[in-house]
Amino acid sequence: MKLLHRTSIYQLALVVPLVVVGTALTYVLVRAVVREEMDEQLQHQADLVLADVRNGQRTFSTTAPDVYIALVAGAPAKPFFQDTVMFNMAENEDLPWRAGYFPVALSDGSTRTVVIARSLVETEELVMVLALSMTALLALITLGNVLLNRWLSRKLWQPFHDTLGEVQGFEADGPRIPRLPDTEVDEFTMLNRTLKAMTKKLRADFTAQKRFTEQAAHELQTPMAVMQGKLDQLIQSPNMGEQEAGVIDGLFQARERMGRTVANMLLLARIGNQQFPAEQIDWSALFAEQQQLLQDLIARRSIRYTIRQDQPCSLRLSAVLAEVLVANLLRNAVQHNIPSGTVNVVIGADGFVIANNGPDLSVPPAALFERFAKGDPSSPSTGLGLSMVKEIADQNGLQLSYGYAAGVHTLVVRGA
Repeated sequence: MKLLHRTSIYQLALVVPLVVVGTALTYVLVRAVVREEMDEQLQHQADLVLADVRNGQRTFSTTAPDVYIALVAGAPAKPFFQDTVMFNMAENEDLPWRAGYFPVALSDGSTRTVVIARSLVETEELVMVLALSMTALLALITLGNVLLNRWLSRKLWQPFHDTLGEVQGFEADGPRIPRLPDTEVDEFTMLNRTLKAMTKKLRADFTAQKRFTEQAAHELQTPMAVMQGKLDQLIQSPNMGEQEAGVIDGLFQARERMGRTVANMLLLARIGNQQFPAEQIDWSALFAEQQQLLQDLIARRSIRYTIRQDQPCSLRLSAVLAEVLVANLLRNAVQHNIPSGTVNVVIGADGFVIANNGPDLSVPPAALFERFAKGDPSSPSTGLGLSMVKEIADQNGLQLSYGYAAGVHTLVVRGA
C-alpha cells in the first residue's frame, strides 16, 4: 500500500469517529438548548394563566394549533416539565409535545394543575435539520481536508518519487547514471546526496570486482596449464615407479579439484554481480540433457532416473545459470544417492522438485547450502555445488527449500 493511501486511511480512521461523536453531541446540545428555551416560554405563559385562574377563570381557549392549555384535578408538589405525546386528528398519529405542569390554589381552598403544552414537531424538525447540516458540514470539511492533504502530499513527495524512479533503473554495470532531481526540501536533498555517493561507490566497487574476476580467471589459467603440462611429462617418464605414479595421480586429482574450485568461485562472483540476463528456459529439455551428461555415473550406480512434466515451467533464468543450477542439483542427487536408488524430477508451472534416496545428512540442514559444506571430507566434491544453487536462487528471486523424510531427500525450486 502506498504511503499516501495509508496516510489517508489513518486520517479517515481518526476523523470518521470524530464526525459521528460530534454529530451526536451537536444533536444532544441543540435539543437541550431548545428544550430549555421552550420551558422558559411555558413558564412565562403559565404565569399569565395562573393569574387568570386565581381571578376565577376556569376554561381557556387558544387559536394557536400548537398550544394546549387545560385546568385538571390534582396538583404536583412543584412545577415540572416533561415530553409527552398527543393524538393529532389531522395527521391521525401521535405527535411529540412539551408540557409544563403548574400547581395552583383556588379561592375555595382546593388545588388544581394548570397544564400548558406546545408542539415539538417543528422544533424536532429544526433540531434534526441542524444536526444533519452539521454532519454535512463536518463531512465536507473532512473530505476537503483529505483531498487537500493528498494534493499537498503528492506535490511534496514528488521529488522522492522522481528519485525512486531514477534509483530503480540503476544498474552497476549499466551506462545510465541516475539523474537525481534538485529539491527545496532539506531531507530529500540529503537523501539525493547520499544516494549519489552510494551509487558512485557501488559502480566503483562493481568495476573493481569485475576487473578482478576477469584478471583472476585469466591469470590462474597459466599456472594451472603449466602444472598440467608438468604432470603430463612426469606421468610419461619411463623410470616412474608405482609409488611415484600414485603421487602424480593424487596431484592430478588435486589439480582438477583446484580447477573446479577456482571456476566455481569465479562463477559465484559473476552470479553475485548479476551478469546474466534472464530468458525463457525449456526445463524439461535441460533436465534430459543433463541426464545424458551424467548417464555414466547413473548407470554405474544403477540409479533409476525419471522426469515428469505436469505443466511447462514458467521460471525465467539465464541459460548459463539454469544449466549450472540443474547440473549441480542432479549431480548432488546422484552422487549422494544409494546403490540402485532413484532420482525423480517433477516439473510444474511454478517450479520443479527433485527427490532422491540417500542416507541421513551428516551436516545440519541449515548448513547444507553454505560454501565448502560437505558431509564427507574425503569427497572429491568442491563443496560449492549447492552454495551456487543457493546463490542463483537468491539473486534471481527463486525460493529454495529442502526436506527429508523416509530416506528421501527433496529439493524444491519455486518462483517467488
